[in-house]
Amino acid sequence: MNSRERVRRILDHKTADRIPIDLGSMRSSGISTIAYNNLKKKLGIENASQSRMYDFIQQLAFPDEQIMKLFNVDVIDAGQGFLKLEEDWKDWTLNDGSGCRIPAFLNIEIDRNGTVYLLHPDGTRLGRKPVSSFYVDQCYWIWGDLPSIPAKFDDTELSKHVWAVPSPPSHLDIFNEEQFEEFVSGIRDLYENTEYSIVLSVGCNMFETGTFLRGLANFMIDAYTDKKGTAYLLDRLVEGNLVKLEKIISGVGEYVDLLQFGDDLGGQSGPFMSPDIYKEVFKPRHKKMWDFVHDNSNCRVFLHSCGSIYELLPGLIDAGLDVLNPVQTTSRDMEPERLKKQFGRDIIFWGGGCNTRDVLSSGTPGQVREDVKRRIDVLGKDGGMVFNQIHNILADVPPENIIAMFEAAYESGR
Repeated sequence: MNSRERVRRILDHKTADRIPIDLGSMRSSGISTIAYNNLKKKLGIENASQSRMYDFIQQLAFPDEQIMKLFNVDVIDAGQGFLKLEEDWKDWTLNDGSGCRIPAFLNIEIDRNGTVYLLHPDGTRLGRKPVSSFYVDQCYWIWGDLPSIPAKFDDTELSKHVWAVPSPPSHLDIFNEEQFEEFVSGIRDLYENTEYSIVLSVGCNMFETGTFLRGLANFMIDAYTDKKGTAYLLDRLVEGNLVKLEKIISGVGEYVDLLQFGDDLGGQSGPFMSPDIYKEVFKPRHKKMWDFVHDNSNCRVFLHSCGSIYELLPGLIDAGLDVLNPVQTTSRDMEPERLKKQFGRDIIFWGGGCNTRDVLSSGTPGQVREDVKRRIDVLGKDGGMVFNQIHNILADVPPENIIAMFEAAYESGR
């Protein structure tokens, strides 16, 4: 059974020869470039400075083929089909002094204090990374100072935030026919020349986009007190997303197994909204997009949502959710046993495989192995799981623990 076959078996809620393994198939299942460089050094792999830090905001590296084979990885980010030329990348120095390469298309400014800014094409500073920080934080909210969602706005305003800074392949304009052909060709080549299951991140955020434009507190209030404005904004987003999804599916739907949506709907202690507000405001829009995916392709709907979203899962499943990530079992009501028992027949758990908060960064390799085995025994029983740690591997994770995690995932998942 090859990787693509293995993943598809699991997506069909069947058992496979082993549990599939993911490292870096999307921007919340990956590895910090600092941690990645340390891992390559530990493994004796040369040219760590050539690590490709494709996601500047979270400082994430594309895993190389050598690492993916070593750790028995089954899934690949569609973005790995792009930026193949030397001139597509430029040199960068990380916080620990090690080197890497970043996409040449990024628009970056550094002030005299060493603070790094990610810029909009018009020069607006969208994100900021102080010298002491390992990540870029949003620093501009286009509607943040307004009393409410504006009654009229231009579509260009909807992407004027730091999370719209592209990572491949979203650096391409798929509505430009030449770039669309490049988009299709890159993903088709991955499909034809590898055996990986392919994940394509499409974003299509709704709640998150509201927070990117208004700020979290403002948009949470909007959802309760300005339902007309919220509905208008979300409907505009869905309208644009459906056009985007139609174009994507027409070009690469036959090559991609999962379309990855993003919408962080919960915090550590519970969801950002009540189940009733989710069902009234957000569920109909999720359902409209996810029904379109299911009606027009064989792709599965993959949702990344951090936090405690136990109370929202029935509504999400009813809207058409197939796959949940990162399965943040360290938040309230998200215990692996509870999730598997109540929702294991309905969704695939993509993540939850290692406690990144308390074990992966500060535990021993032995503790990491025990944590992985226990979680696989629960979430992976009778299928229904793709192994991944809970969210990204951060910069401070020792390479010994990363190795122990993936070795345990392979051994325990067979």
